[in-house]
Amino acid sequence: MGNKIRVDGIKISQELIHISIFSRPDKEDLNTRFLRSMAENRINCPILFYSAMDRRSQGGVCVTCEDSHRLDQMLALDPHLKENVQCISPVGSISLFPHKFSLNFLGCLMHVFGKTGLPMYGMAASLSALTVTTDFQMVDRAIESLKPYIRLPLNHAPFRSQLCIKTL
Repeated sequence: MGNKIRVDGIKISQELIHISIFSRPDKEDLNTRFLRSMAENRINCPILFYSAMDRRSQGGVCVTCEDSHRLDQMLALDPHLKENVQCISPVGSISLFPHKFSLNFLGCLMHVFGKTGLPMYGMAASLSALTVTTDFQMVDRAIESLKPYIRLPLNHAPFRSQLCIKTL
């Protein structure tokens, strides 16, 4: 394929837990309550997703699997919150760093995930990166599926995160 999209790098996370928080329009916004509870329980969230439409919102976070015990304790103390969250584990995030990001790259990513049947649980974008979460055991397959469409720098291999942030 001659028109590959230039990507300056790929970073893969450690194993994570993806948590979706659902709020109904006739109820309080549970996203704020969930995030406040995470802060009180000193649970880090390396990835945060949020979308809202009208008075309905959906938030999501990813936490490390190491924090699963504290997350379970936090949710056990708040049954209403627990019934409005969904956890998917283990997931992994893939951060891609496209050169001069364009919507063409986003379309390519969506096309590859749809064509290959890879689950996409969340997506976040910044000025330099596009991050998607998928099943942890499918991260390598996702990268292999993207290779025909992207051009990486010579000698680049996906970087697996060794950084582990712990709350003291």
